[in-house]
Amino acid sequence: MIRISATQLEAFRRWLDNEDATIEEMVAYLEKKVQPNEAMLAGSAFHKILEDYEDMTLAFVERDGFKFDFTEIETEIHIPKIKEFKFEIIKNVNGEAVTFVGVVDAMQSNCVFDHKLTAYIDAENYSDSMQWRCYLLWLGVSKFTYNLFQKYTPSAEPDKCIIKSVTQISFYRYPGMEDDVISLTIQLIEFIKENAPHLITNS
Repeated sequence: MIRISATQLEAFRRWLDNEDATIEEMVAYLEKKVQPNEAMLAGSAFHKILEDYEDMTLAFVERDGFKFDFTEIETEIHIPKIKEFKFEIIKNVNGEAVTFVGVVDAMQSNCVFDHKLTAYIDAENYSDSMQWRCYLLWLGVSKFTYNLFQKYTPSAEPDKCIIKSVTQISFYRYPGMEDDVISLTIQLIEFIKENAPHLITNS
């Protein structure tokens, strides 16, 4: 059995597009040996705050060694009540049993939401992503929306994130989307078989 997540498929897509990337780097990512950088740690802390959002007022919040300042946001933040849930879906891909796994930041009606903490908002960076394609396909929903929280970190306070704005970018199902996801999945399966067969389990 092979377990594949949307983040792994997106990492694999980026790896294929990077001529300088090595096989060892991709294998290390699949083995979860890549150490999180400062931005990843801040993003993880930020997600925990949004998970508790309904129970708190967002102004100045500290979490996991980071300080978040929400006072400059003029846009209302809407976080659906259904949030932070994991899912597993088993599908047959080219005769191979594959367990697709993911974590949904939030979900409402027929829309999945994903929160991103970023210094720069670049729509093209998300339009090519496999993440939203995977979630639309695996969960059978029609709309995927990124909540992009733009942050600024003062040079004198590297542990502080000032949230400047919130922008939403949405994507929808399209003809051929399933083929795009399955095609990349098959390539990743072949990569794992050839370069990291120890990641395949018997159950």
